[in-house]
Amino acid sequence: MHKNALLAAVAASVIASAAAPAWADDAQDIAALKAEAAALKKQNEALTARLHKIERKQAAQRNILKKQQAERQPLPAAPAPAASAGAYMAQASAVPGLLLNGEGPLTWHGITIFGTIDAGVGYVSHGLPENGMNYEGESLINKFTNRPYWGIAPNNLSQTTLGAKGEEELLPGLAGVFMASTGINPQSGQLANMPGTIVSNQGLPRSAYSFSGDGGRGGQAFNDQLYAGLSSKTLGELTFGRHRPFSVDMVVNYDATGAAYSFSPIAYNGQFVQGLGATEDARWDNSLKYRVTYGPVHAGAMYKFADGNGGCNYLGTLVAPVGTPQICYPTNNTAYQFNLGGVYGPLEVDGVFGVYHDAVVIAGGNSPLSAAQLAGASAFVSNMGGPTISSIGNNINTLQALISDNTGFALAAKYTWSQFKFFAGYAHDELQNPSQNVGVGAMNQQGGYQLSSVNNDFYTHPKILQTAWTGVRYAYSSQLELIAAYYYVHQNQFGTTAQNLTCVTAKTQNAKAAQCAGDLNAVSAFADYHFTKRFDVYGGLEVSTVNGGIAGGTVTTAGVLKDIGFNYYTNWAPVVGARFTF
Repeated sequence: MHKNALLAAVAASVIASAAAPAWADDAQDIAALKAEAAALKKQNEALTARLHKIERKQAAQRNILKKQQAERQPLPAAPAPAASAGAYMAQASAVPGLLLNGEGPLTWHGITIFGTIDAGVGYVSHGLPENGMNYEGESLINKFTNRPYWGIAPNNLSQTTLGAKGEEELLPGLAGVFMASTGINPQSGQLANMPGTIVSNQGLPRSAYSFSGDGGRGGQAFNDQLYAGLSSKTLGELTFGRHRPFSVDMVVNYDATGAAYSFSPIAYNGQFVQGLGATEDARWDNSLKYRVTYGPVHAGAMYKFADGNGGCNYLGTLVAPVGTPQICYPTNNTAYQFNLGGVYGPLEVDGVFGVYHDAVVIAGGNSPLSAAQLAGASAFVSNMGGPTISSIGNNINTLQALISDNTGFALAAKYTWSQFKFFAGYAHDELQNPSQNVGVGAMNQQGGYQLSSVNNDFYTHPKILQTAWTGVRYAYSSQLELIAAYYYVHQNQFGTTAQNLTCVTAKTQNAKAAQCAGDLNAVSAFADYHFTKRFDVYGGLEVSTVNGGIAGGTVTTAGVLKDIGFNYYTNWAPVVGARFTF
């Protein structure tokens, strides 16, 4: 028994000495596993934060793509958001391949480069030699057009654009954003500059004009948009700088053509909807824009601060000698707009209301200065009437303008059914004499051109523009879309007694005063074939007609009636072209 007990004691001692290192190893393993688990947890939190940032960028990029390819063939559905750190890593590892294959955005460190090139060849039954600063082609009937024209047709479906945008997360759920974009003319390489087309024809006889028109891009380095601000998923986005107003956003989203210059008068001429009656007001400098979305409802508000200068008035009645007293006016070109809209199943609706003070419309229907005006003869007309003529120097690179206070609203809707999308809209804009005068020498807000002749008393009675449009897009296949649209614009009679008399006595349309009632009608149809989501080709036709005061334009000088109305009243404009978007 004693011997057995001794053996048992020895065995127990051996087992205990062997087990002690094992227990120590287990403790070390547990500590290591806990440290590894903590590190993995921290890494998972970091990956989750990066995942949320990527999801925000994807959502912003999808929204921008929707705007850039408005009403075009729907893009393939985006992949579902990643649900784990592992899924995020798999997605991140795939991005370089997408970029190499040309499928992903051109994004680096949160900054995305984007652009569009759009050009074709077109014919117009009544046109003018092309102007290198013109960015809208010649599809819509123009006041000065005088002969058939065949040549390069720029920006038919989209404005040729180059830009950059960015987003950087500052705090969870809050990011800094910016946008910088500009329009370029593919036929000349020049920056989009519609007021410059008017200046380029100064002093020439009407028969020698190249294309001339007014617009919201004046040759600025960033003539489309340039803004920066803050964006929150829950609180919305607030930005400051140069913006498109909500009225422009409405045309882009609710015009069946996707706001195509060659097939849509409301895209081509911003006077009718985009600018609340003044095409130059389709872009707002020095403005704040706030947008927010809550479920199916979205809303927004904009405000434009006063900028530039209000110009002056010489108090002479004929010639203002050196030292003649002046009255100078403070700048008053403030503006505001509100937007409200929503989505209900296949139906989308939007409404816009806005006011713009001291709006500028180039006088005489985009008329360049005459030889006499170019030599220095300037005119100021008060909002109480009474013209003052003065000679104050060289008027090269200046413009003549009509000034107004504008108020307008617009309603639009679109409905998707099977392969069809239906569009309709209505806008009502009212122009009246400004409450505060603008004087000679005032700075035109688009491009910085000065005004050498200013009329603050053109709207004896309020001018009312009513615009209606409708259209349809049909997805014939996954690559081919067929589009048709109709547009109607009516202006009321708003002239003086003498001007109104021409509305019934004039023998031709263009002999009527510009203040007579009149109409514009346009119909368009085109096909758009997408070889890929980036490259498409198109072809179609727009026909536009004008009558009454819209086609008219007469002035009485020293008792003599001078005809400055349209040369022709109908324009046929077929066009074919190609577009590449990146």
